[in-house]
Amino acid sequence: MKKLLYILAGTFVAASCNTKDVPAPEFSVTSKSAAYALGDTSFFSFTGNPYNITFYAGDSSHQYEFRKRTSAKGTPQLQFTSYMQTGSQTNSLALMISTDFPGVYDSATIYSPNTHWTNITGKATLSAGTNNTPSGIVDLSEFVNDGKPVYIAFKYTGIKSTSAQRTWTIPTFTVTNLLEDNWTKMPVAADLAGASWAVVPMKNPAVKWVVSATNLKVTGGAAQSEEAESWVITKGLILNRAIPDAGTSLKNISSNAITSSFYIYKGAGNYKATFEAANTTVYESKTNVKEVQVTITP
Repeated sequence: MKKLLYILAGTFVAASCNTKDVPAPEFSVTSKSAAYALGDTSFFSFTGNPYNITFYAGDSSHQYEFRKRTSAKGTPQLQFTSYMQTGSQTNSLALMISTDFPGVYDSATIYSPNTHWTNITGKATLSAGTNNTPSGIVDLSEFVNDGKPVYIAFKYTGIKSTSAQRTWTIPTFTVTNLLEDNWTKMPVAADLAGASWAVVPMKNPAVKWVVSATNLKVTGGAAQSEEAESWVITKGLILNRAIPDAGTSLKNISSNAITSSFYIYKGAGNYKATFEAANTTVYESKTNVKEVQVTITP
């Protein structure tokens, strides 16, 4: 009797293990045509019934080979706007960048011999009294740091004089990585808030940067105010950052089998449409990838 129970138990375990086996996703994809006119609908036909199918069209932000990337070659570009008010002091605002600042936001670290800041003010256009003065595109290519963070800062100084100190406002700020196709822009700091600023007041802490939801602002003191210095510094920014490309789900495990799908490309060119089929359970996943070349004519 015990022997019979052991045999039955073994049979049950074997059956349980077999339920964990995931079949390979068998399917095929063909395009109705090798070429389509711009604006026409591209049609794809399927055979087989995998659990999941994900489609990568092959155009910008939908390329299968870039689905896991976190960085990409490109040109990192800084743009901001500024507004200068009051006073007569020159050179009261400086644009600074560091590739070795350790992210410790205090004066000792900023001026540590191990921290090096480069003054890149000359690369930008600053306000001479006009609101929302655009900086122009500031090319940061020389500071790409092999995937390590860089830090961008605005350094304010106010001198003691018979004139009021300057007031500066920075309403907008973006850093993007313009990829080699010259039109895809990856957000490094998508907006002012995305840069996550930290304020480091130094001389005369009554005059310091204030970070709000809409701008960065430092209000200088009145005439004869004591000398002031204040920094506002971004979080660490990866200048060659890239967002992984995304696919479109055409089918999941709870869907019925599909026999076709379509896509409209927005530009002429040659595209590699990729379809990733996956049979996935809690135990394992098996995939099968098919590629179809599509030409879009002008």
